[in-house]
Amino acid sequence: MSSWHEFIFMGKHGAYVWSSYLMTFFVLLGLFFGFRIMLRSLRKQVIAEANVKQSDKPKARKLKVSKAE
Repeated sequence: MSSWHEFIFMGKHGAYVWSSYLMTFFVLLGLFFGFRIMLRSLRKQVIAEANVKQSDKPKARKLKVSKAE
């Protein structure tokens, strides 16, 4: 690498390369923060469900399966 100028412009492909890196960075950043928000929401939901009294919880229904004749 003879100079920073050649590294930045990468033989006239610099705009494509650096914009690709930038878009990838923003997508990964969005995924990171999106999953953090989703995790917080799920954690609050689990804590809220754990704090509900056992008698207040809806009971699970049993499935009735009819046998095919």
